[in-house]
Amino acid sequence: MATQNGSCSEDPGKRQAILEQAIRTFAELGFRGADMQMIADRAGVGKGTVYRYFHSKEDLFWATTFEVVVRLEKRVFKAMVGVEGACAKIRAAGIAYAEFFESNPQCLEVFVQDRAEFRGTAPESHREYHRQLFQKFETVLQQGIEAGELRPVDAYQTVYGFASILYGTVVIGCHLASLPAMRMAEHNVDIFLRGIRSDVSLDAETSRLMENRKQ
Repeated sequence: MATQNGSCSEDPGKRQAILEQAIRTFAELGFRGADMQMIADRAGVGKGTVYRYFHSKEDLFWATTFEVVVRLEKRVFKAMVGVEGACAKIRAAGIAYAEFFESNPQCLEVFVQDRAEFRGTAPESHREYHRQLFQKFETVLQQGIEAGELRPVDAYQTVYGFASILYGTVVIGCHLASLPAMRMAEHNVDIFLRGIRSDVSLDAETSRLMENRKQ
């Protein structure tokens, strides 16, 4: 693998077109079933052009998964802008996470394939990117603890627990359950927050949302 961003930067628009069709093709056919010629045809470029940007199908796959994570991060952190308080930030992030995958089911298909196909052997660049994302959420948790909003939990373990809840929510919500992923996320995030809040009583906003779900 050259880099997670591909091997050529001469035409960002062309590279983006290849990534868009790679997401579509990997989502439809899986890593093994996807064909570089099909991706090239769908992107409107020659097969050789795809290989100039991405040295192999595996290289393209990892660039595709990286693209999905970058898009997800942008959606999640945009949802947190202007939101005050750790609980409110965490809640906004969790719902945005579910909304992203509910709106982009092809991205979810790609998102889960790296574990299924490569058993967690992602490139170190991917691992480092994930570590940085988790550290940002650890900072939010730590700020909430210092402000007295959250119990003095282990921020590292709590962030991983939160990520596990979200991952399970979107996989079940988008594939197995009749409830939409966003609705499941609201419910699951509210339960999670009750577990880490210093005051376990529900605030007015959470109570309102729970009442709405009963209707």
